[in-house]
Amino acid sequence: MAADSATEARIDTLCHQIEEFGFCSQTFHQNLKGGSADYVGLTQIATNQAYSNATNTLGYIEQLLRSTTDPALKNDLIVCENAFRIVKQAFGEALRLFSQRDYRGMLSAERPTPRAQASCDVIFSTPPARHSPIMDERNREMRILIAMAITSSSNIH
Repeated sequence: MAADSATEARIDTLCHQIEEFGFCSQTFHQNLKGGSADYVGLTQIATNQAYSNATNTLGYIEQLLRSTTDPALKNDLIVCENAFRIVKQAFGEALRLFSQRDYRGMLSAERPTPRAQASCDVIFSTPPARHSPIMDERNREMRILIAMAITSSSNIH
């Protein structure tokens, strides 16, 4: 959906602060209803997408845990399972606070998520890389969505 010029300017401002402009911009545009959104609307999109991604990734990790027999991979996946559980709970709480218009509380709920998510990122990217890049793309998307949610939340005044 095409955004109006004010919304486009907000999306550009937010996404230029994020590690991957294209993914950020595409996510906002794909989820934009009606072509117009203030920072509250953009925050809702980013927070919903972060919660949805954390939920889906947690399911993916649990599926991998059920099917793997490699003890080292299992241990690494448990780190990721714990990390994504924290991220999912935090964004669930953030959405609850968002619905109450408690934007400061929402931002506080989101603040621990980068560190939690990073623990999964680090375990799969620290040499020696023992595993295939099974979590690379999911970690990248989650990292960007977390940044989008926190950055957009920070712009609500």
